Amino acid sequence: MSRKAFTLIELLVVIAIIAILAAILFPVFAQAKEAAKKTTTLTQFKQLGTATQIYIADVDDLYPLQCSYNSNTSATLKWRSGNFHAVPNGSVSTAGRNVDPRKSEEGIFNLNAIQPYTKNYQLLAATGMPDLTPAGIATVTSPAPAKTGVTYNGFLHAWSATAMARPSSVPLYWMGNFKVNSIGVSTSNPLLDCGGADCRFNATGYPSTAPFFSGNTGYGYVWFGAPAGQTTLFIYGKGMPWVMSDTSARFVSYGNLPLWPSYATNVNTPWSAMDPAGPAGSPYWSVDCVQPGGTKGGSNIYYWGWFRPDNEGNYTINQCDAGGG
Repeated sequence: MSRKAFTLIELLVVIAIIAILAAILFPVFAQAKEAAKKTTTLTQFKQLGTATQIYIADVDDLYPLQCSYNSNTSATLKWRSGNFHAVPNGSVSTAGRNVDPRKSEEGIFNLNAIQPYTKNYQLLAATGMPDLTPAGIATVTSPAPAKTGVTYNGFLHAWSATAMARPSSVPLYWMGNFKVNSIGVSTSNPLLDCGGADCRFNATGYPSTAPFFSGNTGYGYVWFGAPAGQTTLFIYGKGMPWVMSDTSARFVSYGNLPLWPSYATNVNTPWSAMDPAGPAGSPYWSVDCVQPGGTKGGSNIYYWGWFRPDNEGNYTINQCDAGGG
């Protein structure tokens, strides 16, 4: 009795077809997986935006604080603009952060302050990102340290929601250029450069009479970069998620930004150029702007234009430094 079987050539043809299909479909599957991570993160961060709006309604229409306040009467620097904060407060033992008064003081940090309205620290993590405990940070077991991939816009520190020029144009939460989940600590980014007891965004001047970072002349803010190789605009694909002050959530792509020394003259964006010496997605120039209607130069103080609470989404090149001065 004869038996039918595949020939070697037939088997090789089938294997070749499978290999071709796999080569076509695997990138599609990878893109779908990346899109799912992006969507999950965007959904979580939008929930933080909603929780923040409820918080604002309970605290006299004011946005959460960018950092903690030092209650020590002898302390020269009152606002801790240059410090990481434990999330949750008390989950880090470094510098006595798990002992009062520091533990209670860090409870007013924005990501801790909104927790009564979210009741879920897991919303702070960015899906699919690696976890990193910053150097020198020691966590404790109770309360358990949170994973934080989200970053708060510090320019909104104690700012009145009704004073917001255009909520759909001003970021509330983003990922701060960090392609990691930080374990146990977080910081706002950017931050108002405040050290003295006064600290509030000032459209035409400095936010505080005593800056935290001395020598920061001409700028009312500071911002934190990530460890080498982790500062990037390409968080998911070639962009990152944003939640605006009106709680709208969006994904913005930055794959078309030019490499420095070329730069984009459309100043209604956070950055104008990429770093030619860095990994793909490394930002080079942040677009700094003076008050709407003002003109750059002279005694006008710069803030990162995209994050200013008076941002109306219609800056001109005469108001902003996109790289050409």
